[in-house]
Amino acid sequence: MSLTLRAMTHRSGTSMELSRKRILRIAVFVAAVCAVGCTATFWAFTALRPPTIRTYGDQVAYALRAEGIRYQRITFGEMWPDNVNRQYGEQAGPISIAVYVTLENGRNVNGWMECRWIDEDCTLSIADLGLRRTPLPALSKPQVWPWLEWAERALATVWN
Repeated sequence: MSLTLRAMTHRSGTSMELSRKRILRIAVFVAAVCAVGCTATFWAFTALRPPTIRTYGDQVAYALRAEGIRYQRITFGEMWPDNVNRQYGEQAGPISIAVYVTLENGRNVNGWMECRWIDEDCTLSIADLGLRRTPLPALSKPQVWPWLEWAERALATVWN
């Protein structure tokens, strides 16, 4: 049994043969190119994905980065109306939160973050940085996997 495959014939009549070793090299090369291409595509999509914004701090940080403002730390102070009296559920009306930012050079600036609802339609105002009612991105909604939701319902019916 021959370990070579006949691939094509040159014009001169001599046959060009591809050995198994060469075919294996080509197959490994093609697989490597495909793997690198898939990895590059994954990282490109990951880099282009919008950032996940889960907290008020993430919202303020996003706005500061968008304006090219470098900071060390973001903290929050008092909230009005405060979140102590929530006997009837989540606060639905407008809220204001004091925002304190320590800039990269150590300078402290403060302002207010205002939201029409508890976690949406928010703006940021920090006069020392020239930010006046700068719109903030909405908080990211948690992703619910359909199969996980189904499993939770199925387990609830089993246990109840």
